[in-house]
Amino acid sequence: MRNIKFGICYTAIYVDDNLMVGHEASINETIRQIEQEGLVLKVEDNLHDYLSCEIVFSEDKKRAWLGQPHLISKLEETFGDTVKGLRKYLTPGTPGMNQVREMDKELCLPPEKQKLYRSGVGMLLYLVKHSRPDIANCVRELSKCLDGSTEACNKEMHRVIKYVLDTKDMGLKLWPTGVMGEPWRMVVFTDSDYAGDPVSRRSVSGYIIYLHGVPLCWRSKAQRSVTLSSTEAEWVSLSEAVKDIVFVLNICESISIDVELPVTVRVDNVGAIFMSNNVTTTSGTRHVDIRTKFVKEYQVDGKIKIIFVRSEENDSDIMTKNLGSLLYSKHANKLIVKK
Repeated sequence: MRNIKFGICYTAIYVDDNLMVGHEASINETIRQIEQEGLVLKVEDNLHDYLSCEIVFSEDKKRAWLGQPHLISKLEETFGDTVKGLRKYLTPGTPGMNQVREMDKELCLPPEKQKLYRSGVGMLLYLVKHSRPDIANCVRELSKCLDGSTEACNKEMHRVIKYVLDTKDMGLKLWPTGVMGEPWRMVVFTDSDYAGDPVSRRSVSGYIIYLHGVPLCWRSKAQRSVTLSSTEAEWVSLSEAVKDIVFVLNICESISIDVELPVTVRVDNVGAIFMSNNVTTTSGTRHVDIRTKFVKEYQVDGKIKIIFVRSEENDSDIMTKNLGSLLYSKHANKLIVKK
């Protein structure tokens, strides 16, 4: 961030791609100073492509759509002929399905198919990272079998790819809410799928962070260890979300964005909320005492507030399991939108 006489200019740098946002005069002055140092720049006036992501603004510049057409074209080029005969699916993943890594190499896909499987999952993971949070859970399930995939895994990957190609006009929903000049509002949803993995019995953590109404961070990830109750699984997911909340708050503070406190964290487990308000530790919860103290610290400081939300209203449910079409559409419509 540069704060010069013309105003503020924020600069994002990724290898050799730079993104400048701020007052027009400040941006022009920053470019002039960089060029004075002998650096050669290719300047584009409008933000429409950054890091292979396409950004499309509404006419009034108040809303935007972010997608990855280059990556989807690559998916279509690689797998288009394979999936074109599949029917149109209502959800990216088979509802309720969990993938299992095959330990017997004789039952796994042959090396060439295995390589293609890894390539497909890799492209889907990059899609999840930037523009398609709605497919995060089913892609996470596929990634469990990168070195032990079977025909069943391959079939499920083709389903996900078919869904992505059929919905290639869908992208991240950048529709800010709130009133200009007021502090930005951060809302967080967290959830878990208790002991969902049929082999390891590890639970899945999922959360979504909205900043000013825009989905900013999302995560679908298997927990590092086995939890002993659904409350503990929810608590682990909550504590992981708090880490990102603190990170986002620090970023906002560093670039002079005022965030309304406390940040509202919505959880659909009464036991987890009770743990957040209970400072005592029992024999049944001693093993999660460190996470308890970590979350409690930010509650006491007034940075977060944990409240209950009904499961069907929990947006992060889409991050922890393959949902049926009705629930999937309900949550996905808050994250993605048609171009």
